[in-house]
Amino acid sequence: MAVAPVSLAVCVQCGSSGTGARDGSSLASGSGSGTSSSSGPGSGASSTSGGPSNSGSSGGSGGSPASGGSSNADAGDADGGSGSDANTGEGGSSASTIGASYTIGADVSDQEPQPDATRANLLSFMKSHGFNYVRLRTFVDPGAADGYDRAKGFDDIAHTVAFGKQVKDAGMGLLVDFHYSDNWADPGKQCVPVAWQTYTTIAGMAAAVHDYTKSSITQLIAGGARPDMVQIGNEETPGILIHLCDSGGLPKAGTAGYNPVNGAIYLYSSTDKGPPPAGGPAAGGWSNLGMLLNAAVRGVKDVDAGIKIALHVDRCNDTASSQAYMTNAKAQGVAFDVFGESCYVGTQGQPSAMQTTIASIASSFPSVKFMAAEYGGSPRAINDIFFDLAHQQGAGTFNWQPTTLWVRSGSTYAAGPDMPIYDQMRIDYASRL
Repeated sequence: MAVAPVSLAVCVQCGSSGTGARDGSSLASGSGSGTSSSSGPGSGASSTSGGPSNSGSSGGSGGSPASGGSSNADAGDADGGSGSDANTGEGGSSASTIGASYTIGADVSDQEPQPDATRANLLSFMKSHGFNYVRLRTFVDPGAADGYDRAKGFDDIAHTVAFGKQVKDAGMGLLVDFHYSDNWADPGKQCVPVAWQTYTTIAGMAAAVHDYTKSSITQLIAGGARPDMVQIGNEETPGILIHLCDSGGLPKAGTAGYNPVNGAIYLYSSTDKGPPPAGGPAAGGWSNLGMLLNAAVRGVKDVDAGIKIALHVDRCNDTASSQAYMTNAKAQGVAFDVFGESCYVGTQGQPSAMQTTIASIASSFPSVKFMAAEYGGSPRAINDIFFDLAHQQGAGTFNWQPTTLWVRSGSTYAAGPDMPIYDQMRIDYASRL
């Protein structure tokens, strides 16, 4: 996971290191059991002590928070998602899944290349141990010049539809994670898809976001893979659609690594390990990012208004940055139901720090649900943080490509060393599953 040691276009410091998917209230102590990885799935994670600390480094405009602060910004919002979703939609989602108010989920996108029968066995195995939700990522064009899989095109919308249908046929909830990139998106790299690099205005870029999102949701529903939730961007802490990337999916060095039209609220690159030298494109600021996020939301809602919308940043132990992000998004009119955080033990600190952040922002935004969109390490402690939120504001968690929960042998799966933790959670959380 790449690191984004900068602030969120407001005058607050980001005190945590960033993470990104690189492939990938009572019990919040650091003693959570489990042997899962204690950091994010990428490399190079480091602290933010050496990076810029305030919005002055971001450039661009439109980055100020809503007036009056964020403590009461959400009191009258109508976009807060409930823990249950009464829409059955397409794809055979079961009543037990739709009625659940807490998600025990996992991102198993890495299993997409497996045969259909193997994936079906995995989903059945997961359900037998209490998992009720699956998260799948999708890229705009993974076969592009900077794409994730130029040979076979895995993780495009067609592959996501096929795997997503299996998820829904298994009676599980489905979260589709739109990266809005041809390759991994995270705080250090938000690569503009090759096909979208010709747009010269933010309005043109927003139209592309809307049309791609609408088309993807249409295909998912037609293919029996209606998402219960859609994630608008992946770890979009710095914004989305920012970088110009090379054949490895990494930003080009220096000012050449930034698209002139972008949704950046600050500039940072995992290639440069910091902001670019002077002379490059400016950050578009929250006005641009708001336009892009709103376009994505409209693309979903134009097809199915019942699908929940989630945002996702990587500041699970940074209250000020998380709160500022939500305040700014709401000031731009972005309607979201769920706010996701990456919560990797070690990278984002210990569960005790995460509890402080999640409890604080949940109190400030009472109509929003909160989830660990990705996490690794201390699974019980992290799940307890979200499960124990007052008023059931905790929507649930998604273990990112877990390697300690199961062992695959051919087409079958057996329990790994951490699965007993989830078996116990299934018992202890039964009232909401």
